[in-house]
Amino acid sequence: MRFLLIGNVTPAVSAAVVRHEHVAVTPESIGLTEASTHEEILRGALKAQVDIITADPELVEAPYKLDLWFTRTIVFLQLPGGDVEQDDAIDRLFTRYRRMSTSRLYTVTEGRVKVRQLPQKV
Repeated sequence: MRFLLIGNVTPAVSAAVVRHEHVAVTPESIGLTEASTHEEILRGALKAQVDIITADPELVEAPYKLDLWFTRTIVFLQLPGGDVEQDDAIDRLFTRYRRMSTSRLYTVTEGRVKVRQLPQKV
């Protein structure tokens, strides 16, 4: 899988993603800037066919608020700490879910991984 790392994720997340044999993608590599809106980020990820790893709660809620049909996966690192905690969270995620489903939000906390359906086109 290819993951767009955006929104307060540490460099340790990129290393953990690569360690689990996936690809870490930067916002710049798919044409996003720091000024990109949440909608532009989501649409850019769809266009580039990448999944998202973020620690930004507003970006996580954007598909629901915008009623956007996001057919990729979002991983939300809902953690208080830095490098070590986010690195461990990625390890827990890929240990528990070797293959993630599309149109799902995976919320990784200190103690567990929760899965939630993203908005669907009706």
